[in-house]
Amino acid sequence: MLSDGALCGLLNSGACMRASAFSNSFPSPFFLLFFPALRYTSPSLILFSFVNVVALIRVLPPFRYMLNERRPQVHLPVTEARAAIVRMIRRHNAVVIVGETGSGKTTQIPQYVWDDIVSKGDGGIVGCTQPRRVAAVSIARHVAQQRGGKVGGEVAYAVRFDDTCTKNTKIKFMTDGILLREIQTDPDLTHYRCLILDEAHERTLHGDVLFGLLKDIARRRKNTLSIVIMSATLNEEHFSKFWWDAPVGVIHGRTFPVTIYHTVEPQADYVEAAVSALLQIHQREEPGDVLCFLTGREEIEDAKRMLEQRMKLLPNDIGDFVVLPLYSAMPYEQQLVVFDPAPPGKRKIIIATNIAETSITVEGIKYVVDSGVVKAKHYNSKTGMEVLAEVDVSRAQATQRAGRAGRVAAGKCFRLYTAQAFESLHENTVPEIQRCSLISVVLQMKSLNIDRIADFEFMDAPNPHALTKAEETLMLLNALDSEGCVTPLGKRLTDFPIEPAAAMVLLAGKALGVEREAVIAIAMTSTENLFVTSRDIKERADRCKGAFAKSAGDHATLVSIYQAFKHSPKDQRKLWCETNAISYRQMLKVQDVITQLMAILAEGDDEELLATLVPKSVRQALSHKATDESCAVVSGSNDDNTVTNGYDHQWEPGANGRSSGLKFRDFELLRRALCCGYFLNVAFYNAKIGNFQTVVGQQVVHIHPSSVLFTLRRKPALVLFNSVVRTTRRYMQNVSVVQEAWLRETSSFSRMML
Repeated sequence: MLSDGALCGLLNSGACMRASAFSNSFPSPFFLLFFPALRYTSPSLILFSFVNVVALIRVLPPFRYMLNERRPQVHLPVTEARAAIVRMIRRHNAVVIVGETGSGKTTQIPQYVWDDIVSKGDGGIVGCTQPRRVAAVSIARHVAQQRGGKVGGEVAYAVRFDDTCTKNTKIKFMTDGILLREIQTDPDLTHYRCLILDEAHERTLHGDVLFGLLKDIARRRKNTLSIVIMSATLNEEHFSKFWWDAPVGVIHGRTFPVTIYHTVEPQADYVEAAVSALLQIHQREEPGDVLCFLTGREEIEDAKRMLEQRMKLLPNDIGDFVVLPLYSAMPYEQQLVVFDPAPPGKRKIIIATNIAETSITVEGIKYVVDSGVVKAKHYNSKTGMEVLAEVDVSRAQATQRAGRAGRVAAGKCFRLYTAQAFESLHENTVPEIQRCSLISVVLQMKSLNIDRIADFEFMDAPNPHALTKAEETLMLLNALDSEGCVTPLGKRLTDFPIEPAAAMVLLAGKALGVEREAVIAIAMTSTENLFVTSRDIKERADRCKGAFAKSAGDHATLVSIYQAFKHSPKDQRKLWCETNAISYRQMLKVQDVITQLMAILAEGDDEELLATLVPKSVRQALSHKATDESCAVVSGSNDDNTVTNGYDHQWEPGANGRSSGLKFRDFELLRRALCCGYFLNVAFYNAKIGNFQTVVGQQVVHIHPSSVLFTLRRKPALVLFNSVVRTTRRYMQNVSVVQEAWLRETSSFSRMML
């Protein structure tokens, strides 16, 4: 595979992997029963079956640098391969580099390319894509610090709603979605000399589209654009073949074996099983930090609470541990805590999502607990519904997770599933392009004059039915005409860095005169983790959310919350957020998103487009409605915007002493605007079955417990929702009450019902 002889020698110069055989017996400490008073273990978890599987993990030395050194001298496997990597990139238009997580490839190779190639050439910058915004931001900060500067200078990042790049930027880290949007305004990406696509194995939706687009761009810019594909774990032959049989370089490091254990039986509750396994490890295993993989914030917080409660029941001679959560929506400063050493005499237990598989490397991990599940989006082209659901990991993911235990010494991985279950897993993760909704990328590709998407050179072709469904949906939105070409409305929708349905809501809001309220609703629903949900303050958080509740639904409630936040004195907003169990940091992000979306909304001359969204006659009729009806929450009122589920808390007065509530007409018009974008996401209450069913596909769905509509005694006849998440049931998230007449006034819904 390696066509460059010199590269062969340097990149494979790491220590050879050492195999190790183990007996088929389980370690004796795990035969001990738990103390009876604890009562937290499930019987099937007491004994693990030891499967004679040894994962050979290449472990890399810790990364250290001095803050004052512009060029820190670090001992990383990638350092020894620097000359060979640079030579390979110079000689080939595209290269594939596989390096274990922690080898230094992500932080060092962009610097090598700039220092040794681009800075000595004819100009241009180095771009590096990441599948997650948290990785793009943290890596940029790390590299900027290494080079003795700050983000926004020589090194910068660009993620959705946050761009730190300047005219002085030489190395740019970004999400793959950002680069895809840049192609719309610069089809040949002329300001880049080298593009590095990192974590390519994750096969994100935008990443797969980028592969095909960049391949065309590289053909047109032969010898002036270098493409580097990087990953910690990769089907290198598949990638190499796609990129014209590109040479593959493998960066090795020191290796330590990891012993793999599986459960004897399947676990009905993997969160409970994970907690039990973590406690067993803490009591019975040698010192060393632990990394546990769960699926999301709520599970992580639950497990953290359970561990901290049960730690109090441990005997006095058992040392303490500290539990640290880790997920992508956490503030950057909080994520950094996981890198700090554990306090003296304590063990560090990190409970993380799949962000800890490759995006973030924590040193000192000796034990891994793998739940075997991950949250992923799946699209059903028959029902038109995209659902975020818990699914099994692939074997490649499981191997990557196990490998986190062997970076500093021989480690152990405890899988909360059977050996037979492992063998039945998919070998690799199914690419997002084969399991997600394609509406956004189809519109983006169409706007780039790619008319026949079915003929596009994908690495792995998407489902033809999903492509057809995406085009049909865009036609319903008036984003594509009957010939499949982008309409002026479709082109306008691509101006917004959000999904087409959400962008349609903003334009409809502009047509109805409630553009700011529409922008607030979209910004609030686009920002994760607005509410503090740790169990110790969850009840208070629920009460505070209820104080702003509107029976119009979640969108009106979120607008109410933001308006109350803005009406608070500026120097008291942080305290206001703490009082109401709301994340101050996330509210600041919402402010930034609102500013950017309002600016984009103001840029266009949209009068003709607005007429196609909301007929002028409807706008005129609505403008004559009374505007003095209050939306304040008054228990017992028959107002459409009155909560009847027990909330009776009036809004706190704003800075001027008056209620910060919106008027009734605004909430009605806001919901009408929502109907223009989310007309496909509508469900009606079926009294016969006592549940909601979607209009499209007749799928049974439930209002999510986090919704202000969840506890309503009288169910609304018709609701609209942003998304669906599946756990034990299909739950609608961000739900609002709507009327059939509003939907029928939208041309998109009318065409859909024909």
